Amino acid sequence: MSQSSRTVILQSLIPIATSLTATQLEGFSLRLGEALFRLSDQSVRPEEANISFHSYNHLKKNSAAFYRLASGKLSTLFAQEVKLLEKGHKPRQLEDDTSLTLVTFDEMENKVLLETLSQSIELENADELVKLNLRISHLLKIDQINVKHNPFRPEVFLKAIYKAWCEFEPVADSHHLVLRILKPEIFLQLNPVLRELNNALIERGILPKASDLYRVNKHHGSHASMSSTVSKKPPVDPFIESKIKGILYANQDGTSSAPNPSPQNRPLSTDAATMVDPNFNIGESTNVVLDSKGTITIGREFFEYLTGIQGRPIQIDPNNNTNNATTLRGIVEQAPQNTISQIDTNTIGLLAKIFDYVFSDPHIPPDLKSLIGQLQIPTLKAALIDREFFFKQTHPARVLIDTLAKSSVTWNPDKGVDDPLYKMIAKTVERVQKEFDQQLELFSDVAADLTQFLDEEEKQSEKEIEEPIAQAIQQEKIRQARELAVNDVATRTDSGEVAGFIESFLEQQWVNILVLAHTVKEQKPQALERTLKTMDDLIWSVKPKNSVEERHELVNKLPSLLSSLNTWLNAIKWEDPSRVIFFSKLAERHASLARAHMEISTRRQVEIAVNVAQKASEKSLKKNKNDQTMPDQFVFFIDQIQRGSWFDFTRNNGSVVRFKLAWVSPRRTRFIFTNRQGHDAFSISSEELIDIFRTGKAQMINDEPVVDRALQAVVEEKAG
Repeated sequence: MSQSSRTVILQSLIPIATSLTATQLEGFSLRLGEALFRLSDQSVRPEEANISFHSYNHLKKNSAAFYRLASGKLSTLFAQEVKLLEKGHKPRQLEDDTSLTLVTFDEMENKVLLETLSQSIELENADELVKLNLRISHLLKIDQINVKHNPFRPEVFLKAIYKAWCEFEPVADSHHLVLRILKPEIFLQLNPVLRELNNALIERGILPKASDLYRVNKHHGSHASMSSTVSKKPPVDPFIESKIKGILYANQDGTSSAPNPSPQNRPLSTDAATMVDPNFNIGESTNVVLDSKGTITIGREFFEYLTGIQGRPIQIDPNNNTNNATTLRGIVEQAPQNTISQIDTNTIGLLAKIFDYVFSDPHIPPDLKSLIGQLQIPTLKAALIDREFFFKQTHPARVLIDTLAKSSVTWNPDKGVDDPLYKMIAKTVERVQKEFDQQLELFSDVAADLTQFLDEEEKQSEKEIEEPIAQAIQQEKIRQARELAVNDVATRTDSGEVAGFIESFLEQQWVNILVLAHTVKEQKPQALERTLKTMDDLIWSVKPKNSVEERHELVNKLPSLLSSLNTWLNAIKWEDPSRVIFFSKLAERHASLARAHMEISTRRQVEIAVNVAQKASEKSLKKNKNDQTMPDQFVFFIDQIQRGSWFDFTRNNGSVVRFKLAWVSPRRTRFIFTNRQGHDAFSISSEELIDIFRTGKAQMINDEPVVDRALQAVVEEKAG
């Protein structure tokens, strides 16, 4: 591939990112508007309340203008960042066009707020960002880039939206206010955008397989160094880490035996780290096992004992959810005497509690608990070789246990051992049992193979739901068209100037015509223009005519207006008798307006204006009352669930079925759930899903890493 071709591929990502983001602007604006309105209602500072309410109204009335500005800013900034990367990919902070040599306190605070929010969003989207970093660097044949160089990093999205807001809302005080209320849950959902950018590169043959990513990842270093400022999760909670260290390095008398680089336990290699078991006698240098840095970690005799029992099958009682790690606990008594140090004993006890937690997880099927349980000895050896197992989320053995536990919840018990996933997990466990000695890379290799298997199944699953997705997109398109149509009518009727029977006609019949026009807008934009013009002409035609000229204009326009009305009503097949009644009323109103010979007095005009204003005020109050209904926790929950999450649904007969969230529509109004293979798909609206969770008929399965949860439980147990 030529360099110019590589550049073209990178530039082709710009319209993808822009268009996908544009589909979320409406939802984002609604969330931002809700936050502004909430602040105006809750703020104790009158000035702040006024500014937020003004911004809320401005956004609500001129949302289309904000969409255009935001889309334009996104496209411009993406292009700038791509061009910068092509020229040398040097790190660069996005700054305002003005110099920052002399800045106000508010400007400095705005910069800090932007950076803080950017980092939070980076953490939430770390997986897709890291994959995109890898693929872009591979595409351009440059050294591994980190998130600071990525043209589609969260900072760019944030800066574009912020610049658009500053241009959209002229009130300067609102700029800082918006940054203050912005939270990841309010902002754009970047994960689907980044995922599609990755898919676009995959379609071009850029690192299409998970194994390719793993290979490049391994070549460029650890996950942490590769992603630089972004990692899948924040570092381990210092409090949790401290408590775990207290458990791991505790002596029998309760005192600490934390590693201490004293002369008698100095590592054999001068280049090695100083993390050495202080209770282990290194008088016999041949009776030790060294880690990759030459550090003493475990007695060789004990290590060989573990190797000897590694291949033996371990009996797990699937009906016993507690203390099933009896194999680990028995090692302390069964191992050769004087081969186990106190820290080794503590390590075994702590790891046993982790496996106890795995065995007690109600979402992992019993048969797969038995398989995972076979890894107790290899995992113990890995933890003894490198006790960072308890502190580092990317420890190879820890990653494998987490991956096995997470994938296990997706197994289909109906297929039993014939399920390809069961076979893959069994193969993974068997390989570790047979091959693991001291090379922790084996855990990474089998975890990568399992991840690749799951990714390939996911791709096949996506193909299976192409038709349901197409149907859901059409349903959402119709729903959006109806929302727009209702809004088109409301913006006219809210003025209070529309006659009662005309208002009913517009809300009940004409709205269906507008739905049709909005649905075909992309193919026939003139259809929407004509339906809106016909509606406006109809409303005008029944308003009082204050002069002879207006009455003549009415008479001249009536034939084409009535013809247009009938044409559109025929399109929606409105053949109800109420159609005849409507046109009869319309004819009477037109006749009365055309027959009037006298000018309407000023007094009468004032009375009409007062009535119109009163009607508009009543409508506004009613609408504001409806708009102030605050969403409950389930509304926010549904707005945050992500594709790939698993849920248990309770049927009316009490049985429980497990499905994954396979797809979410761009506006998050439709959700598609399937089994792991993409079969038995069903589509559900956001309102229906909210009601299911509200009534307790669905439960989300915790997908946090199982080792993290187990260690948290250990700390809580000790604290209790």
